[in-house]
Amino acid sequence: MFALATPLSPRHARVTRSTPPVGHACRGIARWAAGATLVLAGAAAQAQGVDWTLIGGASETARVRQVGVVAGWTRPAPLWQGDAWRLRLRHEGVLAAWHVPQARDVVEVGYSPVLRLERPLQGSANVFFVEGSIGVRLLSHTRMADDHNMSTAFQFADMLGAGMQFGQDGRSTLGVRLQHLSNLGIKKPNPGINFVQVYYAYRF
Repeated sequence: MFALATPLSPRHARVTRSTPPVGHACRGIARWAAGATLVLAGAAAQAQGVDWTLIGGASETARVRQVGVVAGWTRPAPLWQGDAWRLRLRHEGVLAAWHVPQARDVVEVGYSPVLRLERPLQGSANVFFVEGSIGVRLLSHTRMADDHNMSTAFQFADMLGAGMQFGQDGRSTLGVRLQHLSNLGIKKPNPGINFVQVYYAYRF
């Protein structure tokens, strides 16, 4: 005997047709971010000179605010050594949250290779530096406001900054950065977003 399927009521049919898949993109981003964080933490734990950074940023675009954590490790040998300056290469894994008042909040994950030009200060463990980077980011959402859509989840992150290492063995670092995110024209519109960031890092 074959059972006849019960037809959906008009009300049920409307709900079924109008309800989108629940949170597939968000769950995927969350899993990706969790996996990336574990990988970064494991790599940092095995690296020489590991440091952890708390970073906060603000943007004029739609009053977006940013807070995050960075796992960083520095190549032991300088890329270049001069009489007063030296050039170092850092690797930074980023996990951050954006508060977006005019749209959905954003989760940001990414990686940046950072070139840091350092000048040790005589008679102390303090080191002044300037730094720059071009990294990559993945965003959970792209809309910052009704009139500001960044179009793609994948973004490039350009950064210029300066700061000071200080304290015992130069374990602490305080710095400021200017950061610009955009997709370099992969998809239009491409308005990008700029952040002014301050950060504190501690090397264990």
